[in-house]
Amino acid sequence: MGLRISGMASGMDTEKMVKDIMKAQREPINRLQRSKYAIEWKRDAYREMNTLLADLQNSLKTLRLSSTFNKQVASSDNDSIVSVNAKGRPALSSYTVEVEKLAVAGTPPKAEFSPVSTKNDSQFKLTLNKGSETVNIDVMQDESIETTIGKINSSNIGIKASIFNGKLVMTSTDEQAFSFSTDNAGNIFKIGNSTSSPASGGADAKFKINGVEYTSKSNTFTFDGIDFILKQPTTTPVVINTKTDEDSIFKSVKDFVDKYNAIIDVMNKKISEPKYKSYRPLLDEEKEALPEKTAEKMDTMAKSGILLRDPILTSGLTELRRALSTPLQVAGVNKAFDTLSEIGIGGPPPGKNAYTENGKLYIDETKLRDAIRNNGDDVLKLFTNYSSESNAATKYKESGVFERLYGEVNKVMDKVTKEAGSTGSVFTESVLGKQLKQTEDDIGRWEDRLKTIEDRYWKQFTAMEKAMSKAQSQGSWFAQMLGQK
Repeated sequence: MGLRISGMASGMDTEKMVKDIMKAQREPINRLQRSKYAIEWKRDAYREMNTLLADLQNSLKTLRLSSTFNKQVASSDNDSIVSVNAKGRPALSSYTVEVEKLAVAGTPPKAEFSPVSTKNDSQFKLTLNKGSETVNIDVMQDESIETTIGKINSSNIGIKASIFNGKLVMTSTDEQAFSFSTDNAGNIFKIGNSTSSPASGGADAKFKINGVEYTSKSNTFTFDGIDFILKQPTTTPVVINTKTDEDSIFKSVKDFVDKYNAIIDVMNKKISEPKYKSYRPLLDEEKEALPEKTAEKMDTMAKSGILLRDPILTSGLTELRRALSTPLQVAGVNKAFDTLSEIGIGGPPPGKNAYTENGKLYIDETKLRDAIRNNGDDVLKLFTNYSSESNAATKYKESGVFERLYGEVNKVMDKVTKEAGSTGSVFTESVLGKQLKQTEDDIGRWEDRLKTIEDRYWKQFTAMEKAMSKAQSQGSWFAQMLGQK
């Protein structure tokens, strides 16, 4: 940038004149900048929709699995004798349990010592033997008993050491006996040369389930998908009943419906949001000239309608509704339970405002609970049936509602990602990413062009100022000369 002379000869505010001229020249950049803001807003709005859809998709990952609808609950008619908890899907609806005797835990081999102090007074070596394994442990002077215990436990020889009631106790982690020795039998921890006490044998539990005799080393065991806890012997059989976990399944479905309704409500509002054409994105200097709240309001009005009647979201919502309402058409399906409406999930109640719900789902709790309770397998198939068909149209008809919906949500998300890119990326291969990059490049080129134009104006004004200054100097010289005559 060369020398700039501002109004020294002409008296004009050259700097303001150049600034005003350049302000008009910057209008193409202003248009590009506003366009850039609009592209960024649209990109961000799309990504917000994808975040919502990803939340719905995560719910469907679980809901499309049969395990969600295979849940069972088990109950005992006498919890004081046998208590139960269903973990899987029991094969029978009831079981009888007779408890002859409970398991008695055995005592593993162990050794006990009575330390005089919890801090060692002189170094010694401790040798542990178990089977064919031998471990030597150096116990250092001033070492705490807790440190010694840590060394024993980390030796991996199968001996667990601990302090219990002021005693140092070493216990075999299995039924195998062990021995120990030291080069200082008079050590302050009182660990001598000896062997562990022998293991005392326990007794297995003995019981019958549906008349068949079983044994178990523990009073807690799993049988046919049910966790059993035996508590006391009995001469009277205890009846265990199993049934579909109606509450859990109902909650899973209701939670999905609530989430689905909330998400499509946001999407419907977005595609029907009014557009205010008289508002446009504010430039930074325009924001600075306005009160903060006014600028925020004007930006909000300019952003409104950014996805008005958006074809991706509009068609996506249509496909989601179709996925929910299309009957399941596959071999073996119960025609009385091949649509959501037949199990109590449908549209809004009839009325003059029903059309405004835009696909919102409603649950008839009584009807849905009845279907789960009495037709659980049909509900399971309606929700989760998986089709391996290669033909897309056939696969669609044969897929359960949640399986089908998962696929449609994925399609919408893919389209949005192609349009707006993924969250966290700036310039991507997405449509809006390319537009944003092109706009940024155009702004850069215009900035370079305007710099050249501004320099040209300054050169012209500077040349004018120099010429006027020279003319004024010559005029003064002539006037001085005339005055001398």
